[in-house]
Amino acid sequence: MTSSAAPIRQPDWHIPAGTTVPRLYINNSLTRKKELFVPEKGRRVTWYSCGPTVYDKSHVGHARTFFSFDIVRRIMSEYFGYDLQYVMNITDIDDKIIVSARQKYLFAKYKEANPVLNESVIVKAELGWHYFVNQRFEKYMKDAANNWAEFVSEFEAGKLVGAADDVKFGLYYKTAISSRDALAKAKSGNMCINDFYLALQDPLSLFIDSQEGAKTTDQQIFRDYAAYWEADFFHDMDSLNIRRPDVLTRVSEYIPEIIAFVQKIMSNGYAYEFDGSVYFDTVCFDRSDKHSYAKIEPWSAGNVKLVQEGEGDLTADTSGKRNISDFALWKSSKPGEPSWSSPWGEGRPGWHIECSAMAGCVLGEKIDIHSGGIDLTFPHHDNELAQSEGHFGCTQWVNYFMHTGHLHIEGQKMSKSLKNFISIKEALEQSTAQQIRIMYLLHHWDSTLDWSAGSLSEARTIEVSINNFLALVKALAQEEKFKERVISETHNYGSAEKELMDVLFQKQEAIYAALADSFNTPLAMTELRQLISVSNQYYQTKNKVKATPNIAILAKIGVYVTKLLRTFGVYPDINPEFGAPVTEGAQNSEEALMPYLRVLSSFRDAVRELAQAKADPVEFLKLSDRLRDMDLFELGVILDDKEGTLLYCFLVMLDGKALVKIVDRKTLMSQRKAIQDKELERQRDKEERLKIQAQKKAERLEKGRMPPSQMFKTAEFSAWDEQGMPTLDKEGVEITKSRRKRLDKDYAIQTKLHAEFLAGADSEKA
Repeated sequence: MTSSAAPIRQPDWHIPAGTTVPRLYINNSLTRKKELFVPEKGRRVTWYSCGPTVYDKSHVGHARTFFSFDIVRRIMSEYFGYDLQYVMNITDIDDKIIVSARQKYLFAKYKEANPVLNESVIVKAELGWHYFVNQRFEKYMKDAANNWAEFVSEFEAGKLVGAADDVKFGLYYKTAISSRDALAKAKSGNMCINDFYLALQDPLSLFIDSQEGAKTTDQQIFRDYAAYWEADFFHDMDSLNIRRPDVLTRVSEYIPEIIAFVQKIMSNGYAYEFDGSVYFDTVCFDRSDKHSYAKIEPWSAGNVKLVQEGEGDLTADTSGKRNISDFALWKSSKPGEPSWSSPWGEGRPGWHIECSAMAGCVLGEKIDIHSGGIDLTFPHHDNELAQSEGHFGCTQWVNYFMHTGHLHIEGQKMSKSLKNFISIKEALEQSTAQQIRIMYLLHHWDSTLDWSAGSLSEARTIEVSINNFLALVKALAQEEKFKERVISETHNYGSAEKELMDVLFQKQEAIYAALADSFNTPLAMTELRQLISVSNQYYQTKNKVKATPNIAILAKIGVYVTKLLRTFGVYPDINPEFGAPVTEGAQNSEEALMPYLRVLSSFRDAVRELAQAKADPVEFLKLSDRLRDMDLFELGVILDDKEGTLLYCFLVMLDGKALVKIVDRKTLMSQRKAIQDKELERQRDKEERLKIQAQKKAERLEKGRMPPSQMFKTAEFSAWDEQGMPTLDKEGVEITKSRRKRLDKDYAIQTKLHAEFLAGADSEKA
């Protein structure tokens, strides 16, 4: 028997309409606008970032670039899920390194050979001062050293054309002044050798280098110098939680590749050799149908000053160039400079070719992202593009060029001459790496950042609010974990919880859109802070009506906040290297527990002593407060009481019991110091006000010492009434009514002052 009924089947399924997810756009210096980011190979992203020229300590200007791109790099990999290959170079061959290393070596050698401040040393230093002044100020006045008084007069009158715009002038001028003063002291016998060398270091180093520099042949001097500052740079980067590159390239390790790169450019017809040096032919390159020179800043192509700055201090001779905008790919080395063998003779790479060759060697003829500071746009990055496109024969070597904005200190450019130069180590003495990173997050990576007390203060405030929230959520979650479960017939997911979840999803979408909009971290941080604010309001509302908050939702928000801040690099990476986390052994557990056990033991002993002495209950409360505010605080533990806490504003329990919070000790101590500093400043202000008040009171009392009846007994008048008020002036003329009114007013004031004086005197006797 067969059935005619239709076969049973599943109903049709419909694809959800969904919503459009924002795509990533990046502010591209090649177009000066935000462009849709499209990697060459799917999710893989190749990225070359210009690293430091290692010849001096790193400062917050360097941090501007490396901090910003560390944040962007983390967002691209951890948040958007791209597979990055991040390459950064170390420039360890450069004019600045050569000059600095050589001068340091020769100066140290001279000091060692001349440990006593004698006439010979003073004469040498004086010659050095003359040489320094004439070299540094030659463009402002010929033979400025022998016309120093005139030079100073011209400067102070503002008549030295261009001096105000020269960022180095102020530093050189102060050096000239201070070293000249030191010479005068040395001649009078009022200076020790160490202070003398410290004051004359720059003039002497420059002068000795001019005499002995060409004889410096040991290349290890330059390698050791660069290696020292490279190590110092990475120490600073590690302190700031800035990740190291996936691939690190050093110029000194890529000399053969650089030579081959130059040869290919020459064979393609875009470079020429002259007297052992090789230059890139910018005019020939620009005339090509498929090439354009100075893609990023075409308006700067004829800027002779920028072109020369890009060539370096040791490359002043431009006579071999065909065009003023041509630049060196390979430099013929002079005596006293490091050199390598090449088809063109002994020499060394030009600055621009180093990055092109190393980036091309590691990443190939197409790079998704190239990045660096805004000061590198021209000539460095424009020359890089020209060299690489001339080498590979392509029209677009880099697809997206990213440049960080300038950094100012309290609204001014950072400069040693302005005394606002801040090294990274100095910055970390005043603020934590987390606070500095938050400050960077509050600024667009491609805009000017003003490093100021106000910006850092804002970052600290935000850090405290975030840490407060996360500490609360963590404590509540721990409390919930160990709380005995009570069966209830009611759930804890009402309208307030639904609203809180909706806010979470809204903020997650808003933050995604902000980061997709060329990594807009300021907006993302605003959305994050609003999420925290709403979460706090939810908790406090529940607390006020003695209702139980939904800990699971708060924990979910806490996890999201933590994950995002870890993505931004505010919090250190978890297990940053590889493999499973190492399980702590018994010995490490004992070491971790021992400080807490000691506090517990000491507290128990103190309680016993008070109990045995039948102490007043107030003493037990004092002991409890000491445990909370001092002993546990030092260990990074906070006990939140119902009445409030030392640092945090949350009232976390309804039954008066304390809620345990474990907080990073360094953060806690930093916050405590900030509070103590603020209290100290408040106390100082109060003392200053009291001092001024006391001083004014003393002055007032002293003024009141004279009785009003005696105040007008002066040569200005010739007759007085019984109260001591003048009736005739010194000429015997009767006092006018208008003048009498003024004198009456002065008399009344003095009467009041004298009464105060007498009252003060009586109180002192009593």
